Amino acid sequence: MEAHTNIEIEKSVIRSQHTQRNFNLNKKLPKKDIDTLLHAVTNCPSKQNLAFYKVHFIQDRDIIEEIHENTYGFNNGKEIESNSQTLANLLVIFEDYSYEELVDQVTKKTRGQKAKEYLKNGEWCEGTYQDIMRDKNIALGIASGYLNLTASLLGYRTGCCQCMDTKAIREIALLREEPSLLMGVGFPQDGVNRRRHHIRDFIFPVQKKQAIKYNVSD
Repeated sequence: MEAHTNIEIEKSVIRSQHTQRNFNLNKKLPKKDIDTLLHAVTNCPSKQNLAFYKVHFIQDRDIIEEIHENTYGFNNGKEIESNSQTLANLLVIFEDYSYEELVDQVTKKTRGQKAKEYLKNGEWCEGTYQDIMRDKNIALGIASGYLNLTASLLGYRTGCCQCMDTKAIREIALLREEPSLLMGVGFPQDGVNRRRHHIRDFIFPVQKKQAIKYNVSD
């Protein structure tokens, strides 16, 4: 049982590494899977359990397609392609908090020395702002990683996108702040190259995973 579990997890990791560019829209994610994905992205760890991002799960096709039209950013050598991983059955948007909201959370919801100094003096000690941005970026990376792997374990395919018109998407999705990351989650099309654009006759190139140097001590 343990070996089987390890193998399945490793397979899911590899699946989650590969971007899915087209989807079977005749299917719909069941609510129980949506709930599990939402659980993963809202309960994963972050610095002092602070909320460094907001998340939106979108299944409305009109909104998804309008957002997709604002994701042009891949140069195929002839023209700029849109990022069709956003045309998935489910589109997840990670939204930033404003700087003021992050300051409020760090100062009022933690008991650290830096927060105490800010509340006393009205300004950060040196390097604190950079620390907050670092913690936010790490939290976003962990959350998107949890969502990606959870989706893969459930049998779905995913694709992330940061090439986007943030101003336009902010208006389309009625966001208060900027979107920082988009992730499509959905069903792959049987018999179709995963790298084929969802609506155009274009195959995205592939790049092999670079070797990560590691050391394992006894």
